[in-house]
Amino acid sequence: MTVGNKIDISAEPGKEFVFKLRDGKEVGRAGTLNGFESLIRALPIESLEYHNGGKHFSGWLRYIRQNNLARAFDGIDSHGERLRLDLLEAIKKYKA
Repeated sequence: MTVGNKIDISAEPGKEFVFKLRDGKEVGRAGTLNGFESLIRALPIESLEYHNGGKHFSGWLRYIRQNNLARAFDGIDSHGERLRLDLLEAIKKYKA
């Protein structure tokens, strides 16, 4: 599958990004960059803030060798819906 002019990046089975809430409850899993983006659009802000604050997103992105996108995520320090928009904007720029 392609992402813009790039192939959709997949993690190895069992190495998906697991979205959780602060209490540890799983709220989603993404095994591809497209799936990751879709979940960022839909999941509770609490989960996005938890993972962004712990730099979990950028760690997974580096694991799937998306270093430029990981660096972009490292620079995002917003909260609430602004965080969601900033994450999606970083992905959009990456796909361009």
